[in-house]
Amino acid sequence: MGRSCIVECLLLCFLSVSECTIEVNGIEGQNVTLPCRYDVKNKGPQHTCWGKGTLPINGCSDQIISTDGTKVTDKVSSRYQLIGDLITGDVSLTIFNTSEKDSGIYGCKVQHIGFFNDEKFEVTLTVNKAPVPPTSRTPDNMTTTSQTRGYPTHDTFSTHYIKSESQIGFNNQFKILLSILLVPIAVSAHVLRKRWKRDALVPEM
Repeated sequence: MGRSCIVECLLLCFLSVSECTIEVNGIEGQNVTLPCRYDVKNKGPQHTCWGKGTLPINGCSDQIISTDGTKVTDKVSSRYQLIGDLITGDVSLTIFNTSEKDSGIYGCKVQHIGFFNDEKFEVTLTVNKAPVPPTSRTPDNMTTTSQTRGYPTHDTFSTHYIKSESQIGFNNQFKILLSILLVPIAVSAHVLRKRWKRDALVPEM
């Protein structure tokens, strides 16, 4: 067999490999499904693996989950699940509670018997931050309904009550002080009035 024939055989082998590239977007904190499916009716249940990163020639790089075609045989975390119907060839990968760290390339490889005839699916996942909900803010120039209608608020009642108590206390103190000052004056006036009356009754010599 000549050299040119060997090259042609290798090219045919590589061209027989089925490859597909898909892009998927997700939101942080939510679940996301990376699709992967094969024809199980014609080929029967097949070993399939999922890995993170570009798929190598053999197996899956950085493998995260695998199946024998009927059940899951290995997985590195409960966040990775094959929730599709494996019997029908649905080997889509679901990642629960995603984060931005989950972004990247994922590879699904359906391992058929024979050389260079595996099916490869590469999925580029982009996980975006969850949108921040808008917060409602009351403008500074707006007042509450009770204030707009002229009804005093609880704080207003408290302020008025405190002021009234302070005013009453001040009035009481003023009355006490005034009483203290007026009592000696009244006593002195009473004594002077008696003395004047007595002097008026004494006849002149």
